Amino acid sequence: MLHRITTLILLSLLLGACATPMRVSLNSEQRAKLGGLKARVIVVQDEVIAAVQPSQVSVATGGGLIGAMIDSSITNERVKESQKLMGPFYASIEDVDFRREFNETITRELTRYPIKMGEVVTTPRMLTLAELNQMRAELPPGHALLLIIPRYSLTMDFRTLDAEAFVTIWEKGEGNTPIQRGVLSYQSKPVGTGGKMSMEMWSADNAALFRSTLRESVTELTNLILMDVDVVATPAKSDEMKTFSLNTGLQQGEIKGRSLKELANRVIVIGEDGKLYSLPKAQPAALAQRERSAP
Repeated sequence: MLHRITTLILLSLLLGACATPMRVSLNSEQRAKLGGLKARVIVVQDEVIAAVQPSQVSVATGGGLIGAMIDSSITNERVKESQKLMGPFYASIEDVDFRREFNETITRELTRYPIKMGEVVTTPRMLTLAELNQMRAELPPGHALLLIIPRYSLTMDFRTLDAEAFVTIWEKGEGNTPIQRGVLSYQSKPVGTGGKMSMEMWSADNAALFRSTLRESVTELTNLILMDVDVVATPAKSDEMKTFSLNTGLQQGEIKGRSLKELANRVIVIGEDGKLYSLPKAQPAALAQRERSAP
């Protein structure tokens, strides 16, 4: 847990904290000056986790130490229940290696990045802000540093796999504000009705469905990374904005955004929130009903 908290703190620093909006785009002058990039791919996570809804007792009771202790106890119990349900699933995916899959794919595909790519280094260790600034100081003139930090999880209801990548570009110098920032999100199509049923479907046939979905998440995140630098979040016309379905883990939610690309089974969306999404297309009602009633 401490490792995860530390990672999140460092991640917030590397993303520029909250002083800047979700999406920061290179302007034409900055891009024209870039002679090339060095890339650092940081995959800290080595196993899939399930998101767990944190307890909100302290909020309801006005805060305080007692409320915080109750929250911690309830959340820990929820984590234990989640891990218990996922036990057989973990046994079926012992040989699954997201880090290797992602690193191999992104290293190969970065040769197609819209800005000239130089050295690509992959690592499982998160950078500190001091290390980031040292790397930037060592950049050749006219070059910048591309950071790619992916993570993935099952939603709280176990119905969908979510994968996310934080992508930033840093110019030579210091400070904690990137010249390009994108948050890229993938969500799989829903599997089952949630809970035990969904976990059984993910685990069946040596986790065949999970394995293929994880590969799809890597492919889709990589495609989003390649297009991200060319996406500018300009205000959309009202007739361009649409509503897209998104599983929050608690309920079927929605996001508003503009469709950038239509694929056979997926759609690429720039959200009103500035995130870039790869989402499953809405299923026909009859097909969705058959999946919900599947054993």
